[in-house]
Amino acid sequence: MHGNGFGRCKRHESGFLMNPQAHTPPLDGHRQQVADTRAAAGPGGRTYAAPFANVWDRLEAEIGARRGWTLVHADEERGLFTVVCRNLVPPGTDDLSVWVRLDEFGLTRVDMRSSARGGRRDFGTNQRRVASLIRALDKALGPGHRVRR
Repeated sequence: MHGNGFGRCKRHESGFLMNPQAHTPPLDGHRQQVADTRAAAGPGGRTYAAPFANVWDRLEAEIGARRGWTLVHADEERGLFTVVCRNLVPPGTDDLSVWVRLDEFGLTRVDMRSSARGGRRDFGTNQRRVASLIRALDKALGPGHRVRR
């Protein structure tokens, strides 16, 4: 131990002070910070009484208009958008996947998953991103198109 004024801290070979008695639990038990509309605990996805093409076009426009978002892949046949989102606060990069499909009743279903890269803590950024994109899509399609179940 060193008389460095930091109690039980000692200097690590890297030069940093360490406290061998301190235990910092892993961020969220090593789970990624994820918002997924398909998960039971996640935000709800959306079902619309609007043609697939209209929903797809509105999503594509909204994704393209977002600052810090880069559309990496759009596959209309598979109904998948892959987006990289850069954050200023907290700094980092997140991955966003958006699925658009027709459900068993011929209605257009939209689900999303946003996750922080590297298992870092996101402080709710992914949850807010998904909620914001869903609200924007609700607004763009109009109140009469959302199907509540």
